[in-house]
Amino acid sequence: MALFVLVHLFLVFWFERPSLIFAEEPIGWLDFDTHIEQAWRVTEALDGWGKSWAYDVQLLAGYPNGTIFDADNKGWELLTYALWKLGLPRGTAFNMFILLAHLLVPWVAFASARLFRLDKWACWVAMVLATALWFFDCFPHWCWWIGMIAWGIAGYLVLAPLALLYRFLADGGWWRAALGAVALAALLLVHPYGFVVLLLPMLALYVRAFRGLSWRRHAGVWGMVAFTLLVNSYWVLVALRFWHYVLDSGYCFQGGLSYLLTDYLGLMGADPLVSGVLSNRSFFRVVSIAGAVICLILWRRERDDRFLPFALGAGAMFALTYLGANAWIFKQIQPYRFVLPAMYLTVIPAAAFIVRAVRSEQLRKLPKLSYAVLGLMLFVAVPAVARDVLYYFPQALPSLKPLHEIMPAEAERTDTWVPGTGFHKQMELRHEPHYQDFTDVADWLNEHDDGQGRVLVEWYVLGEHLAWRTDTQILGGFHERNLEHIRADLFRRNALGDLPDDELKQYFRDYAVKWVIFTPPRPLLETRLDLLEPIGGFPPYDDEGEPFHRIYATRVDVSFFAENRGRVEPSMNLLKVTGTDPDEDVVLRFHWLETLVCEPGCAIEREPISHDPVGFIRVKAPHPADFDIVNGY
Repeated sequence: MALFVLVHLFLVFWFERPSLIFAEEPIGWLDFDTHIEQAWRVTEALDGWGKSWAYDVQLLAGYPNGTIFDADNKGWELLTYALWKLGLPRGTAFNMFILLAHLLVPWVAFASARLFRLDKWACWVAMVLATALWFFDCFPHWCWWIGMIAWGIAGYLVLAPLALLYRFLADGGWWRAALGAVALAALLLVHPYGFVVLLLPMLALYVRAFRGLSWRRHAGVWGMVAFTLLVNSYWVLVALRFWHYVLDSGYCFQGGLSYLLTDYLGLMGADPLVSGVLSNRSFFRVVSIAGAVICLILWRRERDDRFLPFALGAGAMFALTYLGANAWIFKQIQPYRFVLPAMYLTVIPAAAFIVRAVRSEQLRKLPKLSYAVLGLMLFVAVPAVARDVLYYFPQALPSLKPLHEIMPAEAERTDTWVPGTGFHKQMELRHEPHYQDFTDVADWLNEHDDGQGRVLVEWYVLGEHLAWRTDTQILGGFHERNLEHIRADLFRRNALGDLPDDELKQYFRDYAVKWVIFTPPRPLLETRLDLLEPIGGFPPYDDEGEPFHRIYATRVDVSFFAENRGRVEPSMNLLKVTGTDPDEDVVLRFHWLETLVCEPGCAIEREPISHDPVGFIRVKAPHPADFDIVNGY
């Protein structure tokens, strides 16, 4: 156990360097920047208004941040806020959630296995399997590397409330019900899809035990449910309040039966937005699933009461993973992602089988030839394990030397090349400091932006980064946001942004677009020099010496006023308007929201606009020359 703990800590601090985890800057990149932006807005709202959401003027021309799209970030936000108020820098507080995710993996597996009556050796095997999956299976590693770390935690945390309910129904104990309530509430704070994972197995356990339960145990079960609903009600009620803005969410993680084969073979499927962009390393997953299947067959024959929760839980999740994309309702919850809890639900039965097999008297009675077969299987398995593990330590592998120089003309003619020759090592799949080019763009905006226009950002990663690292109003970020406010993002309307001249000019006017940042360059838009003026760019540079990030100024008159004139000073939950003509209506190019109120002595109404169902803000005349539009909650 001591050796395992040392290995686990080595892996944690290899992939999450202490210099980054304990720094004052939050760890960023890909989805992390989305979660930073969400955490920053929610912590500001909690600190300033005591609310878990806000009218965010910095994103998408006015956006209800903290309402629905961050439902997978609630636990992260609360931990960040709590540690920040206790004195940690906000970035360090944010990073502690990441550290916690890595540290908890084996211990949740150990405690859950113990609750399911596995002995200490089987519990230890469960810890090893859970940790191996976390670091060396492609899907969990991809989740925590790109920033889906809340889902990564939920994938293994589902074991804890399931195990506590199992033991409470069997043996009682108020402390088990209390811990089960805390574990279930925490799971749904971390990620609400934990409800989808646990619904069937927990309901099945309760139905099976229903007639034999005392009223105290019935009360304990419903107490777990009530506590979970109470803890999560603060954000669920807000989400229901704004549910009418929700759009289709069935974009990524739409797998199919073909991915069952590619996952087994360790091959990438056709779409990297299903199983991830990492090489499909799945050895430990296959071992865990195979061991669990054998164990469940044995438990079924022996009428073991542990068969039901694992067979139903893992079976339902694997069915959802590989068949869910065939139904619209399941497409909305991105079904392939459920391969993560599916594999963790196999860890405990797999550990039980492995220990049982090692101890089996039948194994010792096998003929000597059988040991030769087992030795051959082990001989074949060792390099498979090595390949899966060393994939994540590319610095330990030798550099590849080119077999020959590939002529550019030949490569261009055939569109093929000899694989594995002449290429540098892959990137290390661990977190890095913020890239200098991101810092350069953020510094440029902080220096040049006067707050009287917006910047359209093509690359979603850069857009999310700028949304939390600058005071600039951003149009862009995650293009698949599932609220209607995303219509303010040009690249949600048209992936290339290639609108006709009149429509593009009107878009720039409607959303007061002052600058556009392309990463990588969008030739169809960058040729529209009648509407865009090149300003410059920031390295790194491409093969032709062009900067990676290119900034353009729009050749249109930028104003937050669609009608009337004056000045708007936007900040969180507030639009401060001055210098208007009181006898004319005011139409502001900010998204309308039903909770906004106009003060003093004025009222607002929704102003419809084309291509954006949310609409802008109209203040009817007469009104004061100077007034405030505030989020009244």
